[in-house]
Amino acid sequence: MRAERPDGTTGSGDGGQDAEPDERRLHESIAAEARDRRERDDSLRDLFGNASVDAGRDVYGDVRNTAFEGGTIFQGSTVFQNSTSFRDSTFNFTESGDGRCTVTHLRIQDADELLEWFVPSASQESLEMCVDTETVVFLRGAEGTGRRSAARVALLNWVRKRGSAASPDEAEEHVGEIRLPRDKVDMPELRRGHGYLLEPTSGDGRVREIDHLSDLAARNECRLVVVIPPKRTGRCVIDHVPASDQAVFRRWLHRAASTDVDPWQLAEVDQTITSRLDGEHSPSIVAAQARQAVHRLRKGHPVAGVVEDLLDELTGRLREDIRRRIDTRDPILGGCFMAAVAALHGCPEMVISQAAMDLAERIDEDWKVHDKRRTRPIWEELQSWLRSTKSTARPSPRPGDGRTLLLDRPRAPGIALQVLWEEHPTIREALIQWLRHLTEHPDPGVQTRAAHAVGMFATLDFNTINTRFLAEWSNSRSSYDHRRAALVLEATACDLQLKDRVHAHLRELASSVRYGHRAVAVRAYGSRIGLEAPDEALRVLRSVSVRLNLRLDHEIAVTVANLCHAGTARAIVKELASWVTAGSDGGRYSAALAFGRLAAPWSDAPAGPALAGLCAGDHLVRLWQNALRLRIASKGSGWPRLALPDAWDVFCAWVRLHDENRAARTVVDRVAATVDARELELYLRLWRRRQRIPQELYSHLMEISKGATPCS
Repeated sequence: MRAERPDGTTGSGDGGQDAEPDERRLHESIAAEARDRRERDDSLRDLFGNASVDAGRDVYGDVRNTAFEGGTIFQGSTVFQNSTSFRDSTFNFTESGDGRCTVTHLRIQDADELLEWFVPSASQESLEMCVDTETVVFLRGAEGTGRRSAARVALLNWVRKRGSAASPDEAEEHVGEIRLPRDKVDMPELRRGHGYLLEPTSGDGRVREIDHLSDLAARNECRLVVVIPPKRTGRCVIDHVPASDQAVFRRWLHRAASTDVDPWQLAEVDQTITSRLDGEHSPSIVAAQARQAVHRLRKGHPVAGVVEDLLDELTGRLREDIRRRIDTRDPILGGCFMAAVAALHGCPEMVISQAAMDLAERIDEDWKVHDKRRTRPIWEELQSWLRSTKSTARPSPRPGDGRTLLLDRPRAPGIALQVLWEEHPTIREALIQWLRHLTEHPDPGVQTRAAHAVGMFATLDFNTINTRFLAEWSNSRSSYDHRRAALVLEATACDLQLKDRVHAHLRELASSVRYGHRAVAVRAYGSRIGLEAPDEALRVLRSVSVRLNLRLDHEIAVTVANLCHAGTARAIVKELASWVTAGSDGGRYSAALAFGRLAAPWSDAPAGPALAGLCAGDHLVRLWQNALRLRIASKGSGWPRLALPDAWDVFCAWVRLHDENRAARTVVDRVAATVDARELELYLRLWRRRQRIPQELYSHLMEISKGATPCS
């Protein structure tokens, strides 16, 4: 195999900086990748809160809401039900990147849930009246205000009112959602009497495509609702008015609570919070906070604490308190310490204190502050810093690592960073240089939190962060820089208003000929960005994997593993099998590395042998054949080795399930009949000698390897 170097040339290896992929054993790599995911999740929750991190789009827009015990919540292309997530493509509004216009239909169960949770606003009646009489209706409103949900509900009510709703034996409702291709016009076939939702995302408004769809809708007696931003115009336009904060909070609070939360506690939360809501919040955020409150009450948290946290989040009280504390000049370095503990929340005290002093020195250097003009903070105590910032010191989970520091309010780290950036322009340059330095810290955990802090700043000024951080890191050959850039984008995408911009940025990177650009896109799609848009992520990975590049193919494998769960496993395995069938060196190598992570039996692996019951047997057999056969020459050696060195160890775990798992047995027998007989027999003898398989199974597989027909 010939591998592409980061500089675009080719050679026997990856070449360039960080050329060799991770040489750890597979189980060590999987464990390290799982730790990295947990670290990133913790960091994002500190900055954005659970409501922005734990899910995708919901019935009120794009904010991500946690689904707790019981109930269903709609989140982008994910539905979370009874604490279990499964993935479909029902609510994916990004434009199609493969040149085809696609339509997905709402499942009947999801439609019923949507109607149950939806809170109608003042404009809903006008919208539904227009849908009754007009073929095409434009719904104008801002992101995150519930406009998509309002459109879906109007279309559902229209098809059910006119008698064209789905029959009881159908799985999908007669309401579809259209994804337009980015370039050429390729119109879908609209079904008679159905309702359709379209949200164009291109800057030109896709006028001709909408006109064509309008004609199709009229001919087929359909309805089309086009969601447009506030300043756009159209023929029949309804201005969307969001539902009131009070109504949304009350509906989600009581529906989420069901009957297992004390009614007195619910009434106390309801009365206190609804009386303080000011009507300036996205319904999605209010709904998320209501569900978070129910979750905490169900877990036994005191009502007073739940109310206090809700007031902090929904009334701006926390922001004002943080602003006042940052502005306090006693202690002298209190503001710098607040910045450090906000950016490095949960890190060791020594790291945070050193970071605070480093920031103070950078500010002094920027403003040429001499020692005579400022009291020297030589004898300032940690306790005074903790009191001034409302921080707490806790023992580290690992003995000998000192104490860790945390702000004592949920969402305080993210809000503190917002205040520092928005209200202190004189120190922005110092903050930029300071965070750049922290992203190069030797501790990966510090790097992660610093990069996420940069991502928080990107939600406030994307252009500046793109220029000062992302552009440089994306143009680099270093995998460390690519990781930093991906972390920044992961954090930026947690903000509702920046999701579309982040996806557009990643599409541009993925289509670039530069190695660094593609590497950043691959890494970023392995985060929650890809979990929200798995189809888009797999499309990008497919295009990038064609050319063999050892380092990049390793990152593709990690990204695929990060995207895999019970709801996506079938589609991912099918995609990987198609890479093997296509026959490109890069695709086969990426598929081998990725499948090893998916099929591995260890606890941190995303699926393990359970894949046998989730995925098509033909695809699994093809992937096993590829993993057990594919060889690649190591750098500096002409002797080829297995592309996935642990392939036979992972296969052994499946072999050991032969007698108890019918699906795994079928796959194992078919693989045994098609791989190299001498190599299989060698490993069978090894496993039998080490007593990893019983004699009966050993004899059975030896017969298959000699040409016997495998049992079904």
